[in-house]
Amino acid sequence: MCLGCLLVAVSAKADPVEETASSALTVPKAMRMLQNQGYHDFRKIKVEREENEIEVEARDKEGRKVELEIDLYTGKITDID
Repeated sequence: MCLGCLLVAVSAKADPVEETASSALTVPKAMRMLQNQGYHDFRKIKVEREENEIEVEARDKEGRKVELEIDLYTGKITDID
């Protein structure tokens, strides 16, 4: 029996819906994105992987204190308080 005949190629397929840690934003990249939108004076930065978000306390263009929630994968601001 040929050993090569016993080998079977199996392709692994990733779930296209599941996000991976490698596709998540890094904190420095998220901060640069926020700076480009006029946010500054970052205080609290917390990555919430279970909720797929980054929580940030900062100041907006007018200097008001804001709490932002940013999507961990898209960088989109999902909530501002």
